[in-house]
Amino acid sequence: MSDSSAAADGADGELAPVTTGPPQARVPVLIVGGSIVGASAALFLAARGITPVLVEKHPAVSTRLRAKLFYPRTMEAYRSVGADQDVYAVQRRLPQADHAAVVDSLAGPELRRWPLPAAADFSAVSPCQSAFVKQADLEEVVRAHARAAGADLRFGHRLLDLRRHEDEVVARIRGADGGTYTVAADYLLAADGNGSAVREGLGIGRSGIPVAAHVMEVGFEADLRRVLDGRPLALAYTGPPDHAFLAWDPAHDRGTVSVMFDPAVTDPSAFGDRWRRDFVSRALGLPPSRFTLTESRVWQMGAWAADSYRAGRIFLLGDAVHVTPPAGGFGANTGIQDAWNLTAKLVSVLRGHADPRLLDGYEPERRPVGRLTVEQALLRFRGRAPIPIEDRPLLSEAAVAVGYRYPVRGDDEAATDLPLVDEPDRWRGEPGTRLPHLPLSGADRSRSTLDLVRDGRYLLLAGPEGQPWVHAARQLDPHGAFLDTAVLPRQIPSAKTRPAERCGISDEGALLVRPDHVIAWRASRAVPEHVTVLTTAVRRALGAVDEAVAEHS
Repeated sequence: MSDSSAAADGADGELAPVTTGPPQARVPVLIVGGSIVGASAALFLAARGITPVLVEKHPAVSTRLRAKLFYPRTMEAYRSVGADQDVYAVQRRLPQADHAAVVDSLAGPELRRWPLPAAADFSAVSPCQSAFVKQADLEEVVRAHARAAGADLRFGHRLLDLRRHEDEVVARIRGADGGTYTVAADYLLAADGNGSAVREGLGIGRSGIPVAAHVMEVGFEADLRRVLDGRPLALAYTGPPDHAFLAWDPAHDRGTVSVMFDPAVTDPSAFGDRWRRDFVSRALGLPPSRFTLTESRVWQMGAWAADSYRAGRIFLLGDAVHVTPPAGGFGANTGIQDAWNLTAKLVSVLRGHADPRLLDGYEPERRPVGRLTVEQALLRFRGRAPIPIEDRPLLSEAAVAVGYRYPVRGDDEAATDLPLVDEPDRWRGEPGTRLPHLPLSGADRSRSTLDLVRDGRYLLLAGPEGQPWVHAARQLDPHGAFLDTAVLPRQIPSAKTRPAERCGISDEGALLVRPDHVIAWRASRAVPEHVTVLTTAVRRALGAVDEAVAEHS
C-alpha cells in the first residue's frame, strides 16, 4: 500500500490518536473548507444520501463582502436539491441591485448606468434566473439545507495534516476545544481557498498570473439608504483621479472602496488614516462625519489555475484551483460548478453504480472551464490592470457562465470539432453540453426538462417515438436504481422548435443525461440494436470502460 503525507497549517508528524471530538472511524467524504464551495459540496452530497463531514477552521462564515451574483446554471444546481426558492426569497427582501454605474461620486451624478449581464432574462434557456444576494446570505441558506439533509458541518475545526493511502485519506484535525482527532475518509475534497494548505502540501503548482494587480480596499460603515434609494445599483466606479471601485452590503449600511496601485510607486504605508478617510469621502461624496472607517486591507488580484485538480483520493475545487479577477462575477459560480460536477460523480461511485474511474473525468472536464473563466475575467480588466493583457475574443457572460461544454465522448458524428463554449441557446443536445431547458407544463413554465434529472440518477430521455430506447433502459436497469426514463412531448405550445429538434435528435432518437445535467451520449435516430448500443453508452458514462454494467437490482 502506498503511503504519502501532506501537512496543513504548518503541522507535521505522525497522526495523533483521537483525544476529543465525535468518534468517527470512517466517512465517505471529508470536505476541508466551509465557505460557499465547500458548503455547496456538502449539500449536493447530503441531498443524495451521502453524508459528508465538513471542517472549517473559522468558527463562523466570513461577513466580508464577496460574491453577490449567482448565474442560472448555479441556481439550477440549487434547484435540483430544493434550495433555490430560499435563495430567491432572500433576494425578494432586498432592494433591486442589478445595475452598475460610473459616477462622480456615489452621492453625486451618474455618468453612465447599465444592467449587469447576469440580470438578463434567461427564461429561454433556463428555468432559473440569476440571483443577486450576498455570498454570506447564500451560505446561510446552503448550510441550513445541508444540515437538514444530514451533513455534519464542523466550524472551528482545523485540518492539521493528512496521510494518503490507496484506499483512504486519513486527516488529523484540531477540534473547536483544542483537542485533536482523526477522520478516515474514502475521499477528501479541498475547498480551502486560494492559499489552499492542501494544495501546497501536495506540491501542486499554479499557472497564470499570480499577481495581476495590487489592491487597497477600505471598509466603511454608513447609512446609504437615501443615497441609493430608487437606484438599482449593485456596484459603481469613479473616474479620475482615483478610479475607485465601490461595493456595498444589500442592507445599504456598510461597504468597501477599492483602488489598484503600483507598490513600486506607492508604498502601502502611505495609505494612512487621513488618506483612507479622504479617499472614502471622495468616493461616497459624503463628509467624514457621515461614515466610519472599518477594516482595511491590501490584497493581490490573481488570475491563475492550478496545474492539477487531483492527487489520488484528494480533489481540489473552488479558489483552491482557480482564482479569477472579480469582473464578471465568475469566481464563486465556477467553484460551485466544480462541486456540482464532482459530487455527481462521487454519488454514483459511492452508491456502487459507477466505477471509480468515473472520477478521472473531473479534472479534464473542469480544468479547461477554470482556465477559460480566468482568461475571460482577466480580459474584462483590460485598460484598467497595470499589466499587459493578451488580446483575445471577449465572450459573453452567458456563454462563460452557462454555455460551456465538457469533452465528453458521445458516439455522435455530428458533434465533432465543437468549441469549448458558445451561447447557451445555440447548443442542440451535443454530448458534453448541458441538457437544453424546455418547459414541460403550464403557462408559468414551472417545470423543465432539467427537473427530469433527479436524485443523483442518470436519465434516458427519448424522442416521442423513442419507446425502444425506454425498453432498453428498463432491461439494463429494471428497478430504476441508477437510470430514470422520460419521453419528450411532440410539441410544446408557443415553442418555436420541436423538443426533439431542440435536443438534436429525431423523434426516434434519445439522450443519456448525467446527474449534473450534462449530456453523456446522444443517438440522433433509431438503431438496430437498442440494448447493445445503450449498454455501451451507459458503461462509458459510468466509467466502466472495459467492464459490463453491474447488476443493480
